Amino acid sequence: MYSMRPATPADRPAVVELLVTLQADPEHLVGYHGVTAEELADELAGFTPDWASGAVVGTDDGGAVRAVLSAQVDPELGRAWLHGPFVDIPAGHPAGRQLWHNTADDLLDLALGLPRLAGVTDLELYGHRRNRRLGDFAARHGFAAGAASRVFTLTGSALRSVLVGVADSTPGPRLLDRDPRVRAEVVDLHERCFPNRTITGKQLVAGARGHTVVVLTGADGVLGYAAGLAQPEELYVDYVGVDPNMRAVGAGRSLVRALLRAMVAEHGARPQAAAVIALGNDASERMFSALGFDLHLELVGYRRR
Repeated sequence: MYSMRPATPADRPAVVELLVTLQADPEHLVGYHGVTAEELADELAGFTPDWASGAVVGTDDGGAVRAVLSAQVDPELGRAWLHGPFVDIPAGHPAGRQLWHNTADDLLDLALGLPRLAGVTDLELYGHRRNRRLGDFAARHGFAAGAASRVFTLTGSALRSVLVGVADSTPGPRLLDRDPRVRAEVVDLHERCFPNRTITGKQLVAGARGHTVVVLTGADGVLGYAAGLAQPEELYVDYVGVDPNMRAVGAGRSLVRALLRAMVAEHGARPQAAAVIALGNDASERMFSALGFDLHLELVGYRRR
């Protein structure tokens, strides 16, 4: 068994090293994380207000970090996203499955006692569909399995085509400005389109998580918006919300193109763009496929409220 304790800032390099190894295996992969050391270091650095105060680790007899569970908490939503649990099982261990689950249980118990998670009762896990240990862990702790989702990616010439192609007709999507009416309408559309959102509309337009936001307006106000994050090795399309009356006419594709171009202009080029789409959202899959995105992997979420 490993020894459990709250994480410290000094643990972060060892945690990144551990996650690089485990994220490379679909049977350990957690959907919130990237896979390279640069991506993982950037993600942990982006936890608010910091990573260590919402994380716990397990160490072996030599003090090496062999397990970790991190929580990204939004006090305004009263919700936490649990990144993990990750448990490194020694090769050939005679009771590897038991060690994984016992360690994972201990990590969760310790994490839920952290001040950061005080009063938070809405918890979410997210992992590869082949991460069966995570599914068993979720069921044992009362997490309900949600719908699967698919990660679509855009690379190479297809990405370059989107970035350098002919601009959409004018007036087209533009960066969100300070206009209070437009911002209020984006907030309203976001709340209507994403009832189980990971960020509120007010947080989104305020840039609380660092999103780039583009908006499409017409005579009657906001017709749609798209929001994304520039990560170390990819441009991540996080949200695309379109007014119901403007769907199936190309507004979503126009917004995604404008968003990717805006992120490149602000943060520089990346080798890949990515988006996560709920399984069964055929309209979104068609939209991203029309832009050249291809299916990369499938994930599943678990939630306890």
